[in-house]
Amino acid sequence: MATQQERTRATRARLIESFRASVLDQGFDHTTTQRLLDETGLSKGALYHHFKSKTELMEAVYAAEAGGAITRAMQAVPPDKPALTRLKEACRAWLAEVQAEEVSIILFEIGPAALGFSHARAIEDRLSTVAFDRLLAEAAERGEIRRDPPRLIARLLNALMAEASIAQRQGDAGAADTVMQAVEALLDTLRP
Repeated sequence: MATQQERTRATRARLIESFRASVLDQGFDHTTTQRLLDETGLSKGALYHHFKSKTELMEAVYAAEAGGAITRAMQAVPPDKPALTRLKEACRAWLAEVQAEEVSIILFEIGPAALGFSHARAIEDRLSTVAFDRLLAEAAERGEIRRDPPRLIARLLNALMAEASIAQRQGDAGAADTVMQAVEALLDTLRP
């Protein structure tokens, strides 16, 4: 028999997945809480127990997509390589992850439009940017770069990856290579 905690997690996951499917199909503005309730068979009370608004649901979907993409990218990189090498490989792996159409639509279209740029960036800072920041700090600790770089460098890397992904989605096949050259140049400025 499932515990209350397991039922709570399952209900929350069901709401997030149903909302995700609906916003991808109908868009954020046309996804209603009533439609969500109809699709999940849950009560309003159950919905509002987990999420106060559609915006909170969108935040959960956005965070799941952003977190999933960076986690998969980081897992694709062998841990025995130097931190700077892992950072470059993680950037390239992240670019591949966010090319999945649904992930890209949520991260670069629906999410920022629904949440606002600042809110979406705050989520990215918590997830992707912090992963880049950790690898930069490790590179500094190991002497691969000359100092512990400011958080701005991790934000720049995250922004470069996002711009490359958007360009790729718009048909620029060389965007990833161009951006990876920019990443190399940026990281070269940090070498001892």
